[in-house]
Order: sequence, then structure tokens, then C-alpha cells
Amino acid sequence: MSQEPTDTFHAPIRWDYRGLPHSVAFNDKYFCTDNGYEETLYVSCQGNQLQERFSKLDPQKLGTFTIIETGFGLALSFCTLWQLWDQCAPSSWKLHFISIELYPVAVEDLSRALAIWPMLSDYKEALVAQYQPSEGGVKDFYFERGHVLLTIVFEDVLNALSHIHEKAIVPNGADAWFLNGFAPFKNPKMWSDEVFQKMAPLSRKGTTLSTFTVAGFVRRGLEASGFVVERIKGHGKKKQILTGFFGG
Repeated sequence: MSQEPTDTFHAPIRWDYRGLPHSVAFNDKYFCTDNGYEETLYVSCQGNQLQERFSKLDPQKLGTFTIIETGFGLALSFCTLWQLWDQCAPSSWKLHFISIELYPVAVEDLSRALAIWPMLSDYKEALVAQYQPSEGGVKDFYFERGHVLLTIVFEDVLNALSHIHEKAIVPNGADAWFLNGFAPFKNPKMWSDEVFQKMAPLSRKGTTLSTFTVAGFVRRGLEASGFVVERIKGHGKKKQILTGFFGG
């Protein structure tokens, strides 16, 4: 998730006494220390109304549901989302999950982190079997005979968003955004006005977003870029989270 240089190709991780991962470069946790899985379900999935939206997809149609994430990290969001997709979406539809990661973690660390949640074991094993971090560029990983596509853009967030736009990776606009990437005061480059401005061309009217932060400058930056946002009840110790949609 780091947007600052590190001394090694793989982002270094510190494991605390509970076996939970923390970023060495940013001195921040990768996910909620109470229950990262439940937080992801609430913030990213429920915050974008994904269970309801997946269930309402027309099984008589062939379509693709596209989500863009800023900060792949340890793949918790992807695996949690994939599980929900399997549970709720019709088999005629495809899931395209596009994530941005400048400094990826080693596959061993990703596997160790996801092993915390046994309910994700099948998804973890499928991902670990293919996952190959890179120092740059774009990689596609296909699962379930191509019905689930993970695209990771191993670039700085601004360059990655420009690349996604210029290469028309999302020709019709994303369906939802997962805004991650450590706390804004720890990793401000992931939460800049330039990032929000580059999100707009990759969105369409009604594209949703959700994020754990309710920082004032984040809300104002999203609103200035055409998003309508609101603070709603948070999860666990987090009093509020931010959700919204693109107004067009």
C-alpha cells in the first residue's frame, strides 16, 4: 500500500504479539485489529450495498461488475469480496477487481495474513497459487475459469489511475470504489485531490464508493470531484465511515 520508497522490493511487515500484520514503512496496521474480515464486510461490501446489488443482477444477462481498489495490501478486501460474489451473484456474470499497489507484499506474508480467517481458505489458496508481485506494470490473474479477474496495477496511485483510464481497462466506468491505503495522515499521497480528480473519469453516474476514513479533506476532495458523500455509522471502535456515489 505504500506510496513512499522502501529499501526492499517487497513491503516489510512487522507481526505483533497477536500475529497481526503492520506496515514497517508507515507504522500502521493493515486492517482492523479487532476483526479485519468483519470490518471489510461492513465498510467495503455493505458500504457499497454489494450483497443487494449482486443479488439483483439479471441472471439472464451476461455482464461484468467492476470494482477499483486503491491499495491491494494483503488481499483481504479481494478475498472477502470474492466470497460474497460467489454467495450472491448469478453465474452468468463476471467480476473484475482492479487494485493498485506500488509496493506489494511477499506471497508468504500474504498467505500468513489471510490464514487468520479460515472462512477464506479456499480463496486464499487460489490466490496464493497465482499471485506474483511485480516492481511495476500490470498483471491479470484469472480464477473460476475466467469468471473472476483480478488486475493489479503495480504503480504509484496517480500513474495507475492514469494507466487504467488511458488503456480503457474500465471502458464503461467502475461500479464501485474501495478506498484503502493506510490512514490519510500516514500515507497522504493516496488521499490527494489529484487522486479524487482521476477517479471521476473512471466513474459513471451512480458509481458508489466506501472508505474507513471520514477526514474532512477527503470528504471535500471527493465532493469537489463530483462525488456525493455522507458519514454513516462505523464498525467496531470506528464511530463513522464514509460512503457515497458519483453524481455525474
